[in-house]
Amino acid sequence: MLDTVILRREPAQSAAGKRRCPACGSPDTRRKLVTNRGSGQTAKVRCCRSCGHVKVLNNRHDYTASESVEDLGVGSRCGTLDTKGREFGMAKLAGEVLARPRLDVLVYGAGRSLDNIHIAKLPRVRRVAIGDIMRVRDEADFVDISQPAKETFDVVIACEVIEHFTNPRKDFAQMFSYVHRAGIVVCSTNIYDGGNLNRQTYIFGRGHVSYYTPTALRRIAKANKMHVDFRLPASATGVAGPRKRYVIFSHSQDVMESLSDYFGSKPYAPSEKPVKRSSAERGVRPAARGVAQGDKRPTALG
Repeated sequence: MLDTVILRREPAQSAAGKRRCPACGSPDTRRKLVTNRGSGQTAKVRCCRSCGHVKVLNNRHDYTASESVEDLGVGSRCGTLDTKGREFGMAKLAGEVLARPRLDVLVYGAGRSLDNIHIAKLPRVRRVAIGDIMRVRDEADFVDISQPAKETFDVVIACEVIEHFTNPRKDFAQMFSYVHRAGIVVCSTNIYDGGNLNRQTYIFGRGHVSYYTPTALRRIAKANKMHVDFRLPASATGVAGPRKRYVIFSHSQDVMESLSDYFGSKPYAPSEKPVKRSSAERGVRPAARGVAQGDKRPTALG
């Protein structure tokens, strides 16, 4: 699946600088080769021994070089004119947590998703802007997120974006500059649990260069004077997989307490409708479920 992303070319660095963790800055990193046991794909990675962040060294796809909207990715989690996608669910969550009227929402890295149309119909929303590296639709309120922020929003949604950050400390700071001090940032990504990378496929997704642990994201939040929390979206019960999380940031402790109150009565965060996982993805042999051996494994959702 191709996902819309924001990448920035990294400035030239010394060899020592390239060895530092791009998430926490620690020099205590090690380089290794990962070979996926299922597909046989290989990836060169640099793992941080301090925060656990995994930097993928040979999985670059520079979306800043795109010259057409057609170059931007689109996946089944994206909203269409007829179907609400994951970004709608993320905005719905943010609006109910803030519980304030007249909210301004920025969809950060919107790409070809049309969820901004559905978000605009939420009762608390006053305005929805889409942010990207190029004007993706003429009729939409557009923000060029490659430029310094000229305004702030109550809600910033970044769906399947942060795993494409080549320089997380810089790129997170840029994203956070668009959110109001009493606002909320909701990101969607996979979280690395510290397990065997040879058994995980996320680092092989197109342009996936950053695989975050909770520790790495907490350090990024602290560096930006933000609070952070992790919540399970409904889509994680399907093919999006059990490592999928909403990563939620805010400068405001009150906002984070409202988030806790929200999940006091709800097990999952709103998202697109979960797609049932195949027996192969659940680790069940097809024969055990009466599925033909020739059945194909569906494409994973972002």
